[in-house]
Amino acid sequence: MNTRRKKSRQAWLYDGRPEFVDVNVASATPEEGGYIVAMELATGAIRIAATRQPAKYVNAWRHNVRRYGLPDIVRVLVSRPYLRYEAVKRGLAGLLADYKDADSEAFQVEVDVFTAKAREMFSAAAR
Repeated sequence: MNTRRKKSRQAWLYDGRPEFVDVNVASATPEEGGYIVAMELATGAIRIAATRQPAKYVNAWRHNVRRYGLPDIVRVLVSRPYLRYEAVKRGLAGLLADYKDADSEAFQVEVDVFTAKAREMFSAAAR
């Protein structure tokens, strides 16, 4: 019974280094929807995205890091799939409005605070 409770409270399907996203998370089918991907950057900021292909999105960001000198990714968090994943991302961004970085699309927030807000949004989205 304890294991079930722990699993139900787990916010992230994957939480780890960017180079292992493709090994741990498969692309979602249209029937599954898509994932919410949070990338913790070297600056400490967090960028969020909604995508069916988290590994492809992370790899594209890392390519742009090398090409344009953007902040690299140090950690990636991937949710379980949601059918209305774009709406879930917008809802999460709304919950994080107080942490929005004025100079970018990122949020200046600690991962623990971000995860608490994500749990709140994911719980609402699962209803």
